[in-house]
Amino acid sequence: MPDHSTIQVQLFDATTGQHIGEAELPVGNLPQSFEAATTLRVGDKTYSVVSASPMTAREFRATGKLRLEMREVRISKVSPREVLYSLPSIAEEIPPIEEGSTKLGKQVLELHEDDWRQIELVAITLQGSIEVDLRAIERIYTQHRKSPGFDAIYIRKEVPLPLHGTWITLANLRSTLGEAATWLEGLAFRGVAGLVAGGFAVKLPSGLALYGTQREGRITALGLHRTQTGAALQGDAALLATLATQHQLCIVDWCRVRLIPPSAQRFQAWLSGQD
Repeated sequence: MPDHSTIQVQLFDATTGQHIGEAELPVGNLPQSFEAATTLRVGDKTYSVVSASPMTAREFRATGKLRLEMREVRISKVSPREVLYSLPSIAEEIPPIEEGSTKLGKQVLELHEDDWRQIELVAITLQGSIEVDLRAIERIYTQHRKSPGFDAIYIRKEVPLPLHGTWITLANLRSTLGEAATWLEGLAFRGVAGLVAGGFAVKLPSGLALYGTQREGRITALGLHRTQTGAALQGDAALLATLATQHQLCIVDWCRVRLIPPSAQRFQAWLSGQD
């Protein structure tokens, strides 16, 4: 099969389906993959790529053809004083992406980068550090709330290692969650190519997802991602409480400024939005 050095690119408006134009582009001017968020300049307009067919350079080098559906990016000038944050707090660091990895064709949990460790299991022995961060987030609510957001954001630094002093392995987690849990093929960030290095994710019957990072099988961070919860809420709360009790963990919901002690009843109330 020939390896094309020039690619015939067809451009379409993702909203209207209208054909925008076409161009012959050197393969070197195109990304290796459209897995990550990509923008292109066409004439005097900027577009974000909504979908690409095929997705990777290996594929469109073989065919010599590429179809892109794009949406125009309209940029308006906003005074820095008018910019508001949608969240009161984010974690100081996010994990790196594994070099050479891809999420294409895989069942993964995708998070926005700002959602990293927003709700997580933390060692109870770190309660003093937890409370320092929670008090700082409370000040964002009381001093910087500007509907519909915040004019300042707190970067959490006091709990860089949320499971410090614990020893939880992926094997422990698999054993506790049992056969009803669905393990995914990795963890990724929305709009970013590749998989989180050492990342893992698992979905529970209620719709709750657990995710995190591990090093040589030992879990270093364990977050919770709430989607629409289903009927298995009580059972999943009990499983989480068992895990938390065994390893002396609490749930910290940073943006809601909540610390939930290890209790099946309290975990269920939190999952159902009653705590």
